[in-house]
Parts: sequence; structure tokens; C-alpha cells
Amino acid sequence: RPDAIPPLLRGLIRGPVRPAAAGKSGPTGASAAADLKQRLAAADAAERDRILLDILRTAIADVLGHGSPAAAEVTRGFLEIGFDSLTAVELRNRLNAETGLRLPSTLVFDHPSPEALAAHLRDELVEDGATSGLALLAELDRLDRALGAVASDDADRAVVTDRLRGLMSAWNGGGTEAEAPGGQDLESATADEIFDLLDEELETS
Repeated sequence: RPDAIPPLLRGLIRGPVRPAAAGKSGPTGASAAADLKQRLAAADAAERDRILLDILRTAIADVLGHGSPAAAEVTRGFLEIGFDSLTAVELRNRLNAETGLRLPSTLVFDHPSPEALAAHLRDELVEDGATSGLALLAELDRLDRALGAVASDDADRAVVTDRLRGLMSAWNGGGTEAEAPGGQDLESATADEIFDLLDEELETS
């Protein structure tokens, strides 16, 4: 009982910490890490930061026993918001499981705030300056929907088709001959056929 603990010792007794997975369901371990990398690869820079900060807020709230991730402050220092060496290890273990990284137990001391740690995680999980095939496929999905919304008698369809031919030629090495893999002539291909070829090339590259 709390009232049975001598006053001088109460500061040494830590309150209960909720297990990281308590009340949660969904992918764990390698599966969760793979899902996270896919989400980050398909997201833009701002969305990546939001995803990682949300993960950190949830982890911090669980480790420190907050009632909601919204209570986790991400701009103040880790020590200021209540972390010590033990909770630092708990946070590290959780983030290792969620990201697939091998983070040091000193991570809360190596980064001045959760916001700074989120930037570090982003740098570790996303190739700087590179666009992944997965992210490009997401863009093609959006382009597919946009193409489907263009009327069949639109006067600018020919312009769009020429642009897609140029993109396909550049994707396949920038040669002067507009020919797809397998010998298909892009000059005679329709916009839909060119789009299908782009999608097929990304999935097999």
C-alpha cells in the first residue's frame, strides 16, 4: 500500500507501466516493421514525420503510463517529460520491435527530444533523396484514377499519350527508339497500353 511506504522511499518506487502491447492488436515484430517501411516509402516528407511522431507519442504514452498519446510532449527533452534509464530501455525495446532497427539503449540521451528522435528514425528508415518503387506505384495509382476520369473524346488525350510515351522511353533508358520491353512499339500504343506497361515495369523492377 502507498501509505505503508516510508516517505523517503516513495520517490524510488515507480508506478506501474502498461505493457507496450496491452489492449492492442495487429501486426508485430518483423511484420510491423515491414508495414511501417511500406507506409513511409509511399508517403511524402510531411506524412512521414506525422507517422513517426504518432508512433513515438503512442510509445511514450505507454511507457510513461499516460492515458492518451496526446499527453506525450514531443518538443521537450526526454528527461524533462519523465524518462530515466529504465524507461529509456523500455522505449528502445518498443521502437526496435516497431521499426526493425537496432537502436541503442541511450537513444533518449542521444537525441534532445522526441521530435529530434523522429527525424533520426526517418533518416534510418527512408533512403535520403531516393524514391522507392513502392512510392512510385502509389503515384501511378493516383495517375490511373486521373486518366480514368478523362473523357474519351477529350481534345488533349493525344498530348497526354505523347507525354506518357516520353516517360516510358525515359524509364527504359532514355533511348531514341520508343519501344517497350518485348518489342512493343510505343508509337502505336494507346495511353492505356502505355500506362499498363509502366505499371508492369515497376512491379518487376
